[in-house]
Amino acid sequence: MNILIAESSMAVGGQELAVLLHAERLVKRGHRILLVLEPRSPIMAMARERGLPVEPFVMRQWRLPLSILAFRRLLARERPDIVHVNSSRDSWIAALATRLLRPRPKVIRTRHISAPLNKNATTHLLYRRLFDMVIVTGGERNRQDLIYRDGLSPERVAAFPIGLDVEEFSPAQPRHDLRAELGIPSGHLLVGMISYLRDYKGHRYLVDAVPLVLAEQQKVTFLIVGEGPEEQNIRAQIARLGLTASVRMLGFRDDLLDVFRSLNLFVIPTVEGDTIPQVLMQALAVGLPVVSTTTGSIADVIKDGESGFLVPPRDVAALAERIVRLLRDPSLREAMGSRGRRTVVQSYSIDRMVDELQRVYRQVLGLKGPVS
Repeated sequence: MNILIAESSMAVGGQELAVLLHAERLVKRGHRILLVLEPRSPIMAMARERGLPVEPFVMRQWRLPLSILAFRRLLARERPDIVHVNSSRDSWIAALATRLLRPRPKVIRTRHISAPLNKNATTHLLYRRLFDMVIVTGGERNRQDLIYRDGLSPERVAAFPIGLDVEEFSPAQPRHDLRAELGIPSGHLLVGMISYLRDYKGHRYLVDAVPLVLAEQQKVTFLIVGEGPEEQNIRAQIARLGLTASVRMLGFRDDLLDVFRSLNLFVIPTVEGDTIPQVLMQALAVGLPVVSTTTGSIADVIKDGESGFLVPPRDVAALAERIVRLLRDPSLREAMGSRGRRTVVQSYSIDRMVDELQRVYRQVLGLKGPVS
């Protein structure tokens, strides 16, 4: 198949990295792929480093009419079977541009969040008329929400997680001594949260839980890894609570696998919007016990009390209690980590997810027979 994948985001998080991961796997399977990305976006540089075919394309809102016409010219040149979009601006540009071309490529939107669709007429037009298929990167719960809550036709909604490379993300000793780098006291356990710093990821609730944890377990250091618009708010909260020695903000790291492997426990207290956070899957694959929330389709992956603990969103006391329980019990951490790793390997590998993606592509194109 000839597939054009567009992403207008200027951030680097699970969504953007998933775009690159899927493109890599589709290329390996023999599909013709072209990534259409913002010229100055971090993932443009990353795509080029990985040797992926890329097309720099400005998708800023102020030049939307010009972008639609330019995108139409790009489509006329490339003649893709599928245009796969991932964010708001690229969705509008591609959806409108394809209507100016005959034959018209099919447009598929991947939705990486679980929040309700806007109720306005333009969103209604986009999701019910201009997209041929909507994929939500979660489980059946998220699919049912789009159908019954947001009114999308069942035959035009699919749901499956992003998937991950379970061979790359596997349990092992870190190559780099993170504790030595950060001067963390000997004997301290490490609790980590790795995520783009968005409000709905729930960083504030983890920081609020830290004093409750420290009251019960003193030899622990918390690491917050990532960058984003909430950075200054989180730093201010840490300073206000007097936690600068116990909560370290590390910013962006390009050695995330080493960071995961240095942790004893992973926390992602997302409050809304997320489907299944990619970092959650990575932590499970590395064999870490996880404390998260019942948001989105997280409960489809983590069975509470077996491969991790789930708490209600924004419940700081419950979050702290589960963290303390795991910090106090190394055998429980090991058992949960093993079960989480087994779940991801069996059900959430990248190859399995790309199989699902190809199935959706073939369905939209009306192709019969098995996926090759």
